Amino acid sequence: MAKGSGEESSKKQFPVVGIGASAGGLNAVKAFLQALPAKSGMAFVFIQHLSPSHQSILPEILQKTTPFPVQSITDNIHLEPDNLYIIPQNKIVTTTDGILKLAPLDKKSKTNTIDLFFSSLGVVHQSYAVGIVLSGALSDGTRGLQVIKSYGGLTFAQDEESAAFDSMPNSAVRSGAVDFVMPPDKIAQHLIAINHPFHTDYSHSEIVNTIPQQDNETFKQILTVLRVRRGVDFTYYKQSTLKRRIIRRMALSKIEKPADYLNFLRENKTEQDSLYNDMLISVTNFFRDPQSFELLCNVIFPSLLSSKTENEALRIWIAGCATGEEAYSMAICLQELLGDKATARKIQIFATDISETAIAKARTGVYRPTELVGISTSRLQQFFTKQDGNYQVSKTIRDMCVFAHHNLLKDPPFSKIDLVSCRNVMIYLEPVLQKRALGTFHYSLNKDGFLMLGKSETIGGSTDIFTAYNLAEKIYLRKGPVGRFMTVSSPGREQSFREIDKNVQKESFNKDIFKIADETMLANFMPPAVVVNDKFDIVQFKGTTETWLVPPVGKPSFNVLKMAREGLAFELRNLLHLAKKTNLATRKFNVFFKINDLQHFVNLQVAPLPEAPEQHFLIVFQQASTIGIQPGMFDTGHTDENSNYNAAEMRIEHLERELMQTRADMRVIADEQEASNEELQSANEELLSGSEELQSLNEELETSKEELQSTNEEVMIVNKELLDRNEQLNNVRLYNEGIVSTIRDPLLILDKDLRIKRATGGFYAKFKITEKETEGQYIYDLGNNQWDIPSLRQLLDEILPEKKELEGFEVSHRFPVIGKKTMWLNAREIDNINGEKLILLSIEDITDKRTVEQGLAEAERLLLESKERLKFAVDSAGLGTWDYDPKSRELVWDKRCKEIFGLAPLGHVDLSAFFDTINPEDKTWVEQSVRKTLYQGTNGDFDIEYRTIPIDDNVKWLKAKGRAYFNEKGEPIRFIGTMLDITAQKQNDQANIELLKKKDEFLSIASHELKTPITSLKAALQMIERATANSDEMKTAHVFVQKGIKQVNKLVELIKDLLDVTKIQAGKLELNKTTFVLSELLAECCDQQSLAGTHQLIIDGETDVEVFADRNRIEQVMVNLLSNAIKYSPDEARIIINVGRIPEGIKIAVTDFGIGIAREKQSLLFDRFYRVDESSKRFTGLGLGLYISAEIIKRHNGRINVNSIEGKGSTFWFVIPAE
Repeated sequence: MAKGSGEESSKKQFPVVGIGASAGGLNAVKAFLQALPAKSGMAFVFIQHLSPSHQSILPEILQKTTPFPVQSITDNIHLEPDNLYIIPQNKIVTTTDGILKLAPLDKKSKTNTIDLFFSSLGVVHQSYAVGIVLSGALSDGTRGLQVIKSYGGLTFAQDEESAAFDSMPNSAVRSGAVDFVMPPDKIAQHLIAINHPFHTDYSHSEIVNTIPQQDNETFKQILTVLRVRRGVDFTYYKQSTLKRRIIRRMALSKIEKPADYLNFLRENKTEQDSLYNDMLISVTNFFRDPQSFELLCNVIFPSLLSSKTENEALRIWIAGCATGEEAYSMAICLQELLGDKATARKIQIFATDISETAIAKARTGVYRPTELVGISTSRLQQFFTKQDGNYQVSKTIRDMCVFAHHNLLKDPPFSKIDLVSCRNVMIYLEPVLQKRALGTFHYSLNKDGFLMLGKSETIGGSTDIFTAYNLAEKIYLRKGPVGRFMTVSSPGREQSFREIDKNVQKESFNKDIFKIADETMLANFMPPAVVVNDKFDIVQFKGTTETWLVPPVGKPSFNVLKMAREGLAFELRNLLHLAKKTNLATRKFNVFFKINDLQHFVNLQVAPLPEAPEQHFLIVFQQASTIGIQPGMFDTGHTDENSNYNAAEMRIEHLERELMQTRADMRVIADEQEASNEELQSANEELLSGSEELQSLNEELETSKEELQSTNEEVMIVNKELLDRNEQLNNVRLYNEGIVSTIRDPLLILDKDLRIKRATGGFYAKFKITEKETEGQYIYDLGNNQWDIPSLRQLLDEILPEKKELEGFEVSHRFPVIGKKTMWLNAREIDNINGEKLILLSIEDITDKRTVEQGLAEAERLLLESKERLKFAVDSAGLGTWDYDPKSRELVWDKRCKEIFGLAPLGHVDLSAFFDTINPEDKTWVEQSVRKTLYQGTNGDFDIEYRTIPIDDNVKWLKAKGRAYFNEKGEPIRFIGTMLDITAQKQNDQANIELLKKKDEFLSIASHELKTPITSLKAALQMIERATANSDEMKTAHVFVQKGIKQVNKLVELIKDLLDVTKIQAGKLELNKTTFVLSELLAECCDQQSLAGTHQLIIDGETDVEVFADRNRIEQVMVNLLSNAIKYSPDEARIIINVGRIPEGIKIAVTDFGIGIAREKQSLLFDRFYRVDESSKRFTGLGLGLYISAEIIKRHNGRINVNSIEGKGSTFWFVIPAE
């Protein structure tokens, strides 16, 4: 509650307005203050991000803007209306009950000073708190506004149009915590307009529960409107909270009376929804109360998981989950705890809330950076993904959580839950609903399940169903039998504001025969007893105890010591304290007490209950004897001496025992009292010592005070004379300092001797020099004489004394630290108020400007040269250029383009005319190519060749190449390119094709013509060979015949190769595929090559595989590769054939250790007619074998290649599919 000075102000509440700003916020707060009246009835606290090293003059600056008293905040300053309080530098501010508290700002921490103050403002002043976020960077103030709004306060943010820096206000707006967004002056006007409801009787929190009956009825009707609209009954929620939030909506709507607001609410569904959302405001964040989560992660979760098998699910219910932060926090904890085992365990986290809006946001798992308070950097990287400037919880974590709209007070709860977390929900409920909620949680929880509440919440009177597990973190354990879920009926009429349906269906259960037997035995044979808790309150009766215990007179109580009959209370107290102290059973026999005229003796036994979750005791009463007291029984004159003696003896013996026990008890009490007295004595001595020290210090302070008072009286006389002049000087100083501090460019103030009196921050920053190194220095000595510049000397020593003022004096100089700079100097002589002559020297750094100017000149020169070179290149190449505007459909051709198409230089052309020049066979696809380039999302490249209609009786071939350019919407804005006449090139290409065709035809005919006589010649030679084989006389002829056959075979192979080439060129090379065993083919090939007897052929790898291919053609490839290997490795006897399976199929490699092949020649090996060493006649051949082999493998959908090192050998390999 805000307090003013004086008795009257301390009783009256008033709004406290917190203003937060950062960069660009000074002008905004000025505009806000200027729009306020002199008397607003509100206190204002301005929190701005200030430089820790610069002395702030904000109070002096703002005092000129507003009639309010403006003051810098001091510790423990009381807030008063119509005052402006400003945060000092290096401090943080909080408020407690109308008093502002200061604390040092930790420069190493990232404290958000605005959030900190706003949060305390909301908690303390609640519906009297107002938060305003003005211009600034980052997001400070957002969470603070959320707190203010959650406590019923009003919130504003500056609109982005008027904000110099809109990050802070925009962050607040996006969070949903802002009620109004407007310029600063409008905020002030709006705040004044809605301020009146603050002063109504309904606003005072101390009388919110004593509102007149007729207004109470109106509030009930407002709740009824919400129940009808949204189906949620707020009847048994905390009425003070509900009324504060209704009053807040009244203030926002500028309505003073509840009855008027009710009428407005009934007619306005939007306001109904806004009020409903205000009712459900909650503030939460990730890993709230870190100590609680540490206990969950380190103790409770491991305990719950260890108690379950891998197939049993760990079930958690977060009731009142708001926007999901707590649910995801628990999921992250479990993920970190389980690690790689998380996917193997069943984790079910049910998160529910009454707010559909909150649940919708929770399901998305998307949060702004300002909402990720409590998330470490490592967790942010591991469990979140960045999304459009926000962060989304990873899918793994989201999949662990189920979010649902659920009213825990009405809807059926979840069952078999291991942990229920319901934090900061029950503080908004009346006790009857708190008990109802606890009963629901008890029903949901498994045996020994955990309940976690908020730091301000307790289980109240529900100690029979929950026991404390960790009171500091508000975690409880379920106890007692399985409960039963009960629903609460909602009143059907507004008149039943305090009614609740108490008809609860009785619980039924079946008892087995053993339990019945135990209960029967206890009921009939066990002595009377009671069970008490640690406060000695009876929690259970066993049997009839009215002989020893009776209700006390006056206020009802179940305390056993108050119910005990006269004579028993003392003994019971001693036994209970002893049992509590030793945790052992205690007893006492024959305890005497009287009922009417009968004296009774009872045996008392007290035993702790060892397995009880909280300390409880069992008290057993066992009747010893009862003796009637007759008249004269203890009279010494009685005639029956024996009777008298026996009765008196018994009485004496009992009193002696009682006296001995009393003495023993008194000794114990005396010992304990003596120990306590010693401790108290020690404490008292310490207090006395401290008091004496304080008294001495107080006397010294009093003496100092008197001395100071005397001195002050003298000083006050002098001060009074100086006050007026100081005020004038101060205003001038502040004015000048304000001007100087706002100048960003370097500025020096020199005295008449050219020594520096002051420099601006811009000078220190620009020239990398400190204030200590600058002030008082001779300007030419500054920075080790680096300012001893001849042109500067000329300016200050010669020109300025004559002209008194100079502008635009340009100086260039190289500084040791910052390099070469070009500066523009302005100088002026002035006289200060003391008549002292000063020189103002302003320095403008125009280095970048001059660099840019030089760069532009150079760029223009280079551009001109580039254009000239381009024009020469285009003209030399015979290129024509064209430029098309898709929007205006204007087509521009240069002179060369028009020449190509046979047009006059001044002839007009457009796109339609261009298309008309295209050969009809090419026209359609050229038009399609143009449209596709411009309108079908291509990259803009355009490259086509086409024919024209006859121009000068000739059809021309043209090559058009260009590029289209697009705007940000993908719309074409320009299409440019070149045109080249390639008619001659096309004619040459056609001539070459015809020549190649004739050559192939000649080769085919020649091959066929040669094949017939060679076949006949070969047959004749073979016949001669057979005829001369067995004749000794013909041996010489036989040898020559064999040589002839060998040469004929070579000629046959050459002719086959030529025929294959012609088939390949004609596309007539056919394959006859069959399935065959590769090992057989390789063996045959090796046998053929082994006839030469010069090399050893080694087969290695998986050869026993079946291949589906043309066997003859594969054999042809292998023979070619083996022949080449033998041919090009004459000095090495080994050839290795390796077969292996790879994913593509079967890989066959032939490795020789011969001459090898140079790297630059390897890419040419499979070209037609290429030979490795054409200059040498050592190796024969036409260079067709590898070309034909490559074509055969390609037609098998395979691939062929070579790996070779010159001088070391080669490996030719090919891959074909296995099937």
